[in-house]
Amino acid sequence: MNTYHTSKLPGRIVETTDGAQFLWFSGTDYLGMGHDEDLRRYLSVATESFGNHYGSSRNNSLRLDIYENAERQLAVFLQSDSALIVSCGMWAGQLLMKEIENIVQQAGKTAQIAYHYAPGVHPALWGNAFDRNNGEWSDWATKTVSKINAAEPNTAHIICTNAVGSPMVKAFDFSLFNTIPQQANVWLLVDESHSLGIVGAGGNGVAERINPQLLQQTIFVSSLNKALGIPAGAVWGSENVIESLRKSPWFAGASPPAPAYAYALKMLLEQNKYAAARATLMEKVRYFNAKMNGILPFQTVPDYPVFCSLNAALFDHLLNNGIMASCFSYPSPTDTPVTRIAISSLHQKEDLDRLAEVCKQFFA
Repeated sequence: MNTYHTSKLPGRIVETTDGAQFLWFSGTDYLGMGHDEDLRRYLSVATESFGNHYGSSRNNSLRLDIYENAERQLAVFLQSDSALIVSCGMWAGQLLMKEIENIVQQAGKTAQIAYHYAPGVHPALWGNAFDRNNGEWSDWATKTVSKINAAEPNTAHIICTNAVGSPMVKAFDFSLFNTIPQQANVWLLVDESHSLGIVGAGGNGVAERINPQLLQQTIFVSSLNKALGIPAGAVWGSENVIESLRKSPWFAGASPPAPAYAYALKMLLEQNKYAAARATLMEKVRYFNAKMNGILPFQTVPDYPVFCSLNAALFDHLLNNGIMASCFSYPSPTDTPVTRIAISSLHQKEDLDRLAEVCKQFFA
C-alpha cells in the first residue's frame, strides 16, 4: 500500500510533498473545523488568557474554570446530565473501561460481570475479557439479548459498541435491545466518535435511538477531534457516573487538553457554529447522492458523509483522476483495507461533480 506525505493541512485540496495536487476526500474533519476562521479566532483570544497548555491535574486545589464551563455547555448540546472532557477520545474510552466495573458495583448488588463486545467496536472500548467479533452487528445484538435474558439476575452486563460502523459505514438498530427486561442490570457503552456532530437532531448523536429505560444506564464516549475539530475527548451520561470518573486516579493523573481548545469548544457551541456547519454538510451529501442518480455502489447510510468500498482498485482509480480518498488497514494492520470517501462541509459543488463523474466511470 503506497503512502503519501504532505506538509500542509488538507482542506478541499491536498498537496503532497512531491508537488502533486488532488481533491481531498478523506479524513474525519467532516464539518471543516480544521480551516474554520471562528475556531482560529477563539483559539487566538483564549491563548492570551490561558496560555499554550495547562500543566496541572484537573483535580488540583487550584482549578481552571474554563474546563467545567465547557463541559456544562457540551452537556447542554448533548442533552445529557453531565459531561467530562479529557485529552483525547482514546483516553475517554479507556478511562471509562478502567472504572466501569467500579461504577457497576456501586450501582447495585452484582455477583459477576459479563462483557459483550460488538463487531468492529473501537479499541477505545476494549477492556476486560475482550473478544473480537467479526460477525454482523444485528446478529450479534440478537444473540446478546438472548444471552442477557437467559443469565442469572445478579449478573451485570456491559455492552460495548460503536454508534455507527467504522471504517466500513453501517447503521445500527439499537431497538434490538428493547426486549431486555427492565430489571436487567445492563450498561450500554457507546463510542460516538464518527457520529457526534453529524447524526441526530442537531448532531448530538444516537441517544434518541436508544430506549429511555436503557438510556439511563448508557454512557457515551467520543473523540472531539473529528467533526467538532477539538483535540480532546469526552465522556457523558448520568451525573453519578461522571462524578465517579472525576474522582478516578486515572482522571486525576492525566493531563487535560489545552484550555484554549476548551474555550473554543464552549464558544462554538454557544454560537451554534456546529449546527450551521452540519446543515452545510447535509446539503453537500444530498447533492452528491443526487449526482449519482440514485445509484450508490458504496456501503453508506442516509445523510452520512462517508462512502466505503472493499474494492481497493477504486482508490487507485480516484487517484489517477486527481482525487485522493483513503485505503488502509484499520484498526489492526491485518484488517482488510477499506476504500473510504469522506465529504466535508468545505467541498464545493464542482468538487462533488467531479467525484460523482469519476465514481460513475469506475462502476460503469
